[in-house]
This record gives sequence, C-alpha cells and structure tokens, in this order.
Amino acid sequence: MKNRIVFLFCLVLSYASFSQVTGAYQPAYDFKQIDSLAQLEQGVPPAFTIDPGLIQDRLKKLENEIPLNYNIITHQFVEIFAFRKASFTQRMLEKKDVFFPLYEKYLKKYGLPDELKYLSLIESGLENKAISNKGAGGLWQFMPYTARGDFGMRVDQYIDERFDAERATEAACQYLKRLHKTFGDWHLALAAYNTGPANVKRAMRRCGGSNDFWGIYACLPAQTRAYVPQFIAMTYMMNFHWDHSIQPENWVIDIPKDSILVSGYLNLNTLTQLTGFSLDTLKRLNPHILSHFLPKNAQNVKVHLPKSHFTYFTQNRGRIMDSARVDLSVPAELESDTLEEKEEEVPEVSHVAKRYTYKVRSGDNLSSVARKLRISVGELKRLNRIKGSKLRKGQILSYYKLTKAKQRFSKKYGRRKYTKSRKSKKSKKKKSRKRSKRR
Repeated sequence: MKNRIVFLFCLVLSYASFSQVTGAYQPAYDFKQIDSLAQLEQGVPPAFTIDPGLIQDRLKKLENEIPLNYNIITHQFVEIFAFRKASFTQRMLEKKDVFFPLYEKYLKKYGLPDELKYLSLIESGLENKAISNKGAGGLWQFMPYTARGDFGMRVDQYIDERFDAERATEAACQYLKRLHKTFGDWHLALAAYNTGPANVKRAMRRCGGSNDFWGIYACLPAQTRAYVPQFIAMTYMMNFHWDHSIQPENWVIDIPKDSILVSGYLNLNTLTQLTGFSLDTLKRLNPHILSHFLPKNAQNVKVHLPKSHFTYFTQNRGRIMDSARVDLSVPAELESDTLEEKEEEVPEVSHVAKRYTYKVRSGDNLSSVARKLRISVGELKRLNRIKGSKLRKGQILSYYKLTKAKQRFSKKYGRRKYTKSRKSKKSKKKKSRKRSKRR
C-alpha cells in the first residue's frame, strides 16, 4: 500500500512538467499543449468528475492486445478529452470515418492491433497536412529524413508523400511492427514511435534496466510520458463518448475517388480543365501534391480523381493526358520576343496550348499581371524563369492558353496533323506585300 502511494505521488509530481509538451502529437489547429490544461499542484490529489471505478472497468473491457492501464494520469486525460477538450473529441468523431477504413485495412494487413487506429488522433488530430513544430508531417507525423531514408517516400517542393494517407499509413504500420519486434512491449513501442527507439533504450538504462513503460516513466522525455496515457484516454473516449454527452454533428464526408499512376511531367491545371472539375478538388484529393504540376522526374505518383468524373477521364484518357503532358516551359530563344501579343500554335491532341506574350506596363507587378492573364503567380514565375519578385517596364512575359485545333489525319500512321487557319495564311500574305512595298 505504501509503495502504491509513493508511486501515485511521483506521478503527480512529474505531471506538473506536462505543460512543456510540444511536437508530433500536437495537432495543427487548436489542440494547443494539451498537457498545460492538466497541470496538478504538486502533492495535491486531483478532484475527479468521472467515477474512477467506471473508467477502470470500461478500460478492462476494451483491452485487447495493448494494455489499457488505469491510473491518475490516464484518468486525467480522459477528463480532459471529455470536458476541457470535448470539441476536439467531437471533431475526431466527425472525421474518423474518412480515415479509419484505410487504417483498419493496413493494420489487418500487417497483423497489428486494431486499436492502433486511435494513435493517429493523438499524432495529428486526423489532419492530413499537419506539421509539428519539429517538422514532422502528415497523419502519422513522419520526419522528412525518416520518410525518405526508411520508407522511400518522396519529400520535396513538388511532392510530399507524408501527406498521402495511404502511403503514410502503410509506412506507420511497418514502423510500429518493427518497434514492437524490437521491444516486445506495446507501450514501449508507442513510446519509441514518439521519441525514437534510442531515447527509450536510454531511459531503460537510466531507470535500472526496467522493460515496462511505467517503470521507466520518470526517465522519459515529458512529451513521451504524456503520449501513452493520451492514447489510452482517446481509446476510451472513442468508445464511450455517448456516456459523456459527446456526439458528432457535422460529419466529414470523403469525396469518392479513383486513382491513376503518373510518371513524368503533368500539368494539373490542364488535367482538371479537360476532365471537368476544379483544381481545388484535385488538391483536396491529393494533399501530397504540393505544386500545380508534376515534375519531369516524377515516378509512379498516385493521382486521385473524383469518381464522378473518372468514367469521362478513362473514355478520353489519351486526349487529356497528351494535352496535360505539354511542358509549357519557355524556350530560351523566345525570351527576346518584342511583340505585345504574339500567337503561336503548339501541336496538341484535340486541344492546343497557344503561347502568348504580355508586355509589362508601368505599375504592373506579379500579382496584377497574373490576375490579368488568369494564371497563378507561381506559374507566371516558372514560365518566365523569374527568381525574384520584381518586373521591369517593357519586359516580355510568356503565358499559354488552351484552345481547340483543326486536325487532319494520316491514314497510314493514324497520327493527327494540324493545319493553319486561313486567317493566318492571309495575314502572312499581307505582311509579305507590305514588305515588298517598303522595298
């Protein structure tokens, strides 16, 4: 009995340091330093609102492969999620159906406990593009070097596969399986997921070689001491939220989608225009794609398209993909153009990307010109190789628009060839006459 009192007292003392918690399990929006809400006065037992016996019995019933220990720390987090952060719990209930089927699929594939699906709630608040103050990102909060080095994810200015729910979930399952094999204990594996296996092993040595999370509790970093209790508390709340008057109101509904694999350059503006949906929808379905195009060195990038437009896409795939693969980079020899508005046809299937030029006027800046030309500032800078943010008067800027092209077909090869319009032929004749008169 005396040992139990000493243990509880130590937990209370260490709990005051929880206000220092930052990092991976601090979701991006308003879940700010949850442990600062749980500070206890040193040596003063907490006053609980929920009956401890009730939580303890329910945790025993929920327990499967991962132990769901009851103590004053886990109880305190249950009360935080039930009262002070009830709105966070409610949002998790509203968003879980978007991600849980995917989590359950990969947990089953790797033979892992189903309850691990609740870990992502603590990691990222089910926020696909959550970034911690240490640089960890995505639903499962991978650091860039871990994502690249250990799991072969692409993380750069164009594509960040940490934000791909499927890619990140499979990597998380692989990592959790590896950690459990290393430590042989789920609590230690979870602690290692949060702080790294080296820090857990160091804590085990400092605490006399104990191989139990609660045995090395005092030797762990503050954020890791809170990590496992939060996981246990969230597991409880996801199963007994009704009994604490928390229920979802505004369900988050996922957009049904189908996927294609893309290698090489792809202009996403063109893809969405020709398929008939918005670029914003594409961005929502593909948070891992950071730019409005895929770079030339893209390899087997999964691009999700709305299911409602996928049939049309497959029926017109050749035309759409050929158009979207036109690289609209400005050739160096065209940069010296001095015409105010010049039109040039680029061969394309069914649609062509026509190049135009714009002469910078007094008072123009990147934003105002981009609005006039109806393209993004980033696209304008990329097409014209602009590194800074300033334009000079008289500077010639290039941009492109998609228009229909007249076509004729080669029966022998089945290839499309393009004929120039009569207007362009007439204009050339007029120009040649003017030149001959001047001479």
